[in-house]
Amino acid sequence: MFFHKRLFILPLIILSFFLLTGCGSIEKTTTSSTAPTQTDKGSHLQVHFLNVGQADSILVIVPNGQTILIDGGNGSDGSEVVNYLKSQGVKELTAIVATHPHEDHIGGLDTIIQSYPPKQVYMPNATSTTKTFEDFIKAVNASGAKKIRAKTGVKLDVSEISGLFLAPNSDQYEDLNNYSAVLKITFGKVSFMLTGDAEAVSEAEMLKSGQDLQATVLKVGHHGSSSSTTSAFLNAISPKYSVISVGLDNDYGHPTQVTLNRLTKAGVPVYRTDQDGTIVATSDGDTVKFTTSSSSTSPKPAQPIPTIATGSLAISTIDLSGEVVTILNSSDQAVNLTGWKLVSEVGNQTYTFPAGTTILASETLKVISGGNAQSGSGVLVWTDSNIWNNDGDPGALYNVEGQMVSRK
Repeated sequence: MFFHKRLFILPLIILSFFLLTGCGSIEKTTTSSTAPTQTDKGSHLQVHFLNVGQADSILVIVPNGQTILIDGGNGSDGSEVVNYLKSQGVKELTAIVATHPHEDHIGGLDTIIQSYPPKQVYMPNATSTTKTFEDFIKAVNASGAKKIRAKTGVKLDVSEISGLFLAPNSDQYEDLNNYSAVLKITFGKVSFMLTGDAEAVSEAEMLKSGQDLQATVLKVGHHGSSSSTTSAFLNAISPKYSVISVGLDNDYGHPTQVTLNRLTKAGVPVYRTDQDGTIVATSDGDTVKFTTSSSSTSPKPAQPIPTIATGSLAISTIDLSGEVVTILNSSDQAVNLTGWKLVSEVGNQTYTFPAGTTILASETLKVISGGNAQSGSGVLVWTDSNIWNNDGDPGALYNVEGQMVSRK
């Protein structure tokens, strides 16, 4: 039913406004290839991760029949999402959550709202001047839905489940992604962390807030971009499964190898809409099982972190206290490092090598940081801030394809 699409990027101007207002423990989960039954729909929670290509749309069906739609994909996805809702027997939408005003999240919502006027609409204190956002707001106003500002601490007004917004935690962000309304849904002992496009800034705020972030299933942030799913955030969630909503062969390189490596390192199996189609998680409150619209019905198991096995280029030393990383090229040829990345894994901080950076054969290159950092021959300055955690901080080197070349 759904097709893969490219994300349509529109210029956005961020304004601020206020929309007027009118966790459980984790148990062992299982997978199944059996399609959800009518009994499942009547007594189980269902979370449908719709295959809308390089976009997001999630349908939640509560045992009592109430329904929540989180995002509506791109503009061209609206009618297809409507058809999917009809195929699932949805009669009305209890609530819509518009995580943030990017077209790949709210683009289809105006069409959806016309067919399914919701009782409530939750969205953060963010807007844009795009026609996409204008059409969405017009549809919300015409529907008569109650408008509720999504922010940390706000509860979803839906019975039989606990729905709590954990972000945003601020009113001012440079990037619209960090305005994303992050929703944790809990049903018995099973919970779902639905993160929108929240990036490292928002993740750090959630960690600092002291909220309970642990969840059974993680919807990986920002289509698996390296800007999201920091190691600290992933460790706090400690998910048993993860889902990535992403388009096949998309132009953004999503999901990035950096993010997949983090999930692998944490032992978290991955479902992906580009590989598995629409993914449905069904829970009785104690366990969760997955079904997909493709022939594959099991998540991809954790695999060893891929590394280029040349051995010619490697991080030879990391001086944590001195803030110096030394990279050695042991081959007999120069290597162009333009666009390569050096990552401090504990803080999820990334240095991108500038254009023209080359490490000569049998030579070393140092990347330094901290207040006394000065560039020179064979020395690059990352930042004048301290990067490396003295108590232990692995460093990783990635090439332009996102493949890990070295880790120390």
